[in-house]
Amino acid sequence: MIVMDYQLNPFKPGAGRIPPELAGRADLVAEYRRLLYQARETGEGDRPWILTGLRGVGKTVLLNQFGKEAADLKLMFIKVEASGDTPLAQSLIKELHLALRRVMSASDRARRTWHTAARAFRSFQLRIDPTGSYAFGVTIEPSLGVADSGDLAVDLRELLEQIGLAAREANTVLLLAVDELQEASANDLASLNRALHKLGQDISPVPVVFVGAGLPSLPAVLADATSYAERLYDYRRIGLLDVMATTDALAVPVQSGGAEWNEDALGEAVDATGGYPYFIQAYGSYIWAARATNLITLDDVEIGVEAARAEIDRGLYQSRWERSSPTQQAFMAAMALDAGDPSAMSDLVVRLGKRSTTDISVNRRDLIRSGLIFTPQRGVVAFTVPGMDDFISRQEL
Repeated sequence: MIVMDYQLNPFKPGAGRIPPELAGRADLVAEYRRLLYQARETGEGDRPWILTGLRGVGKTVLLNQFGKEAADLKLMFIKVEASGDTPLAQSLIKELHLALRRVMSASDRARRTWHTAARAFRSFQLRIDPTGSYAFGVTIEPSLGVADSGDLAVDLRELLEQIGLAAREANTVLLLAVDELQEASANDLASLNRALHKLGQDISPVPVVFVGAGLPSLPAVLADATSYAERLYDYRRIGLLDVMATTDALAVPVQSGGAEWNEDALGEAVDATGGYPYFIQAYGSYIWAARATNLITLDDVEIGVEAARAEIDRGLYQSRWERSSPTQQAFMAAMALDAGDPSAMSDLVVRLGKRSTTDISVNRRDLIRSGLIFTPQRGVVAFTVPGMDDFISRQEL
């Protein structure tokens, strides 16, 4: 079988890109679509969701897919990424402004429907970012006494309430998504928790639906901000794909691209990825590029995997490793001896030649803050990126 020049690579490596085959997530996506549909039909919001998982397992992909589901249902969707450098409210302002401006420009009737919400937005914006310029094409005066108290939890709740009331009148829903939520400040998380808690306690909650995503440590971070966060959110853990889903994720795009797998080659590729979605797209892309014909062979897999691993080393692991201090690198090297399993702090103390966990607590804290490791349970740490242990074991220390 001759490879045709116009055949496009069907895989989509990269952060947050929706893959050609969203394998293993169909039930979750369908459940969320039903949640959005119900919110639109009843005019009421639902319990907020939190997606947690290691880096590269597809949390951002799911947020983007939820956004596509919202678009299909003609709902409003905004997504922001939390950052330690930018207050959450400032990020929300930019995206909420775009969403409100879009719906208000649809017609005179839409402008009237969303006018009160836009006034609440102006009040909120002037409190958070008085120097910012957020025009709507018409003059919008702030709504005095609404979303302008200076208490972020109160103001955010009042803003979302006004937007939700307009959304109900317009027979739509606001889907609000926040990625990398663990990066937000403790004050911002506490305010978000309080605002969503109050919204959910209304007799008829407005149709505002929230979904956040972050590392496995996020539930504990949210609970530290406000204790009732454990009950506030519907937590969903996003893990690695099983063999069947991994096979589909590799096989379906290849078939749609006009090629096919040798059975042994497909099995080898499935094993190489370990069910890690980030690897599936990267390996699949390089294997596709390595093939000499439209039948993918074991040789193609070997060549593609080797090339993909070299790129992944440079892009996924090397930067994380190089921005760590020598003592942090030593800490992670001690973790790497557990070959991907979580590491007990007591074992790390011995490996690092220290006397107690207090002696290595600063490195532990800083590595957690930088998102390189997390604590799956008390007294234990693990890498946030699968395969980091293998990369470290190949370094000259």
